[in-house]
Amino acid sequence: MSTTRIALLMCAAAAAAVAAAPIASADDPVFPTAGSESASATVMDLEAQGYDVVINLLQGHPNVPLSECRVNGINNPSHMATASESTVYVDVLCPNAK
Repeated sequence: MSTTRIALLMCAAAAAAVAAAPIASADDPVFPTAGSESASATVMDLEAQGYDVVINLLQGHPNVPLSECRVNGINNPSHMATASESTVYVDVLCPNAK
C-alpha cells in the first residue's frame, strides 16, 4: 500500500471520528471551573443549575464577603445524578478580615 493511500485512509478515519463525536447542546449548562470566577459567582452558577451548594471554608474568615474569595475546588460526589438530586461542595479560600 502506498504512503499516499495510507495518508488518505488516516485522514478519512480522523474525519469519521470527528463527525461521530457527540455535539454539546447550547442548552446544556456549563459546570464552572475552580478559579475561573469569584466564589459568589460560582455558587450562584451552581445554584442556578439546580445544585445544593455547601461551602467549605479552607482559609480566611467567614465574615469576608464571598465575592472577595476564590474557589480552590469543586467536588460533585454524585456526578452521575441530576443537578436537582446533587449536593456540590465548593472549597473556598478567603482573605483574612480587614
